[in-house]
Parts: sequence; C-alpha cells; structure tokens
Amino acid sequence: MRDLNEYREHEIKVLNVDVDSLIEKLNKLGAKEVYNDTRTIIALDTKDKHFLNEEDKLIRITDEGTIKVTMHVNQSKPKEKKAIKFKTSRLKETLDFFYELGISPISSVKVKRISYELGKIDFDIDEFPEIPAFLEIDTEYIKEEGYTVEGVLKELGLENNKIVEMGTEDIHKIYGIDYFDVYK
Repeated sequence: MRDLNEYREHEIKVLNVDVDSLIEKLNKLGAKEVYNDTRTIIALDTKDKHFLNEEDKLIRITDEGTIKVTMHVNQSKPKEKKAIKFKTSRLKETLDFFYELGISPISSVKVKRISYELGKIDFDIDEFPEIPAFLEIDTEYIKEEGYTVEGVLKELGLENNKIVEMGTEDIHKIYGIDYFDVYK
C-alpha cells in the first residue's frame, strides 16, 4: 500500500468563535487576510454511501474560484485522517467524471470562509449555516514560526473555547445535526 503519511492533516478546530473579535485579534497579531468569500462544498459518494460507510473515506469537491478535490482517508479517525488533494478548473466536468464512476453528490452547502496567514500558519474561519462559526488552525508550522498552540490560542482570546480534532461532519454532530441530512 502507498504511504499516505505525507497527506496527514495537522489541524485543530476552535468552536464557537466570535468572528468580528477574532478578525480584530488576527490583524493585531500581524496575520494577513488571504481569502474572504463564500465557497460551495459538495460531498460525493455512491447512492448507498459505500465510501463513507464501508471504507471510511469522504470525497469532497470545494468550489472557491478554483475547484479543489479532496479524498479524506480514515474520515472518522481524526488522529489518523489523511487528505489527498488536487485542483481542477471546471466544476461540471469534475462532477461528470465522478458521475460516470457511479459517484454523485450526497450533500452541498455554501460556507462563508475568511482565511488568514501568519507566516506559514493558516487560520480559516468557517461559518456553516446550521452551526456556530469555528476556527481551523493548521498546526504544522506553529513551532517553526516561533509559537505554541497554547500561546496562539491565548493571543486570540480562545484559550477557554472548546478545541477539537475532528472533521466538519463530526462538529455538526456535537450540535445534534446530521451534516449529510441537513445539507442534502
């Protein structure tokens, strides 16, 4: 089997963030805004959700100007989760390609995202329609940039917020919402 370790995700999510306050603190910290728009996230699977239920994989297409295709491997195991990504230029052709393989959309949602960078550290604020806003922090380069996770959380005033390592679908479950039902 291929070594998928190079695709390991290094991120935490901070729940229930106040977007305006967070933006103010990111700017004060010296982070630069690099994206601010609504993106569409489409999850794909077979009709019986074979990949999600039987193989613990999730195929996702994200349209944010460019089209990003992601295969999440070990979807339900945050500490083992890997994400293989590539970009395409045409949404319709990408969807048609998967359709011909028997894979179709099982959910679609428009999500407001504001992204910041502080050196190599990525901060993404996501606002899904059915849950409170949350912050995703890519932790891979935090030490290299001279920070600690705890220090960054404190500087952003988030040290008392709930921190999780889980996918967006599982975050919805915290609020009693089935992601795939609510965004059909």
